[in-house]
Amino acid sequence: MLGVLGLALLGGPFVTLPMPVTPGDPTLMAIASDPAQMRLYCFSTRCGDEEWQVAMSAPMPVESGDTRHRSLRLPGSQSYAALSAPATPRDSKASYSNDFRIGTRYGVQVMRDGPTQIGLTLGAGYRLAPLYDDGINQPGPVLRGELNLGQKVGERATWTQRVQFESGRGEAFVKQSVSFDVNLAPNWTLESDFAIRHDTQTGGGKETAESSIELRRRF
Repeated sequence: MLGVLGLALLGGPFVTLPMPVTPGDPTLMAIASDPAQMRLYCFSTRCGDEEWQVAMSAPMPVESGDTRHRSLRLPGSQSYAALSAPATPRDSKASYSNDFRIGTRYGVQVMRDGPTQIGLTLGAGYRLAPLYDDGINQPGPVLRGELNLGQKVGERATWTQRVQFESGRGEAFVKQSVSFDVNLAPNWTLESDFAIRHDTQTGGGKETAESSIELRRRF
């Protein structure tokens, strides 16, 4: 009987056919007749250079509760409310160049929030050609400035006064313009302008005036 048991233990892992039944101990005979009971877990590998892992046919159990994907939150990864600064600066600086003048200017809005608006602009430049825009009649270095005054009259009307000046090479130029605009409809505006130009030259000067009334429709 011991010889049969030894043969069953040695041949169990390699022989899959059942052994012939031999009279003896029922427990030993049951083990000898079914060698699969003596086998250990089946091992498998996913690739040749990884460790051996136990083959699992059943899926991993899912924890009870919320099964939605939860991302890992690291320090500093949380989002914050977006910050914005709707206010714009009151002053501005700019350099410019065109066919008749180059220079720089600095502007500041003294009053801008409300029915009354006041703005001031100063700058220096060099006039390349005369009589192309409002200014002196000789090329050369110039000093320019502008004063803007605005006032709302009710909900539909706006009154604006603009004073421009330029000086250089012993000459001066001043332009004053007044406009009064009335919103008649969402797309219709009645605009009226009145301008006076005064320039001085060596030994004299001249003054001109013009006015206009226009009805405009914006598309």
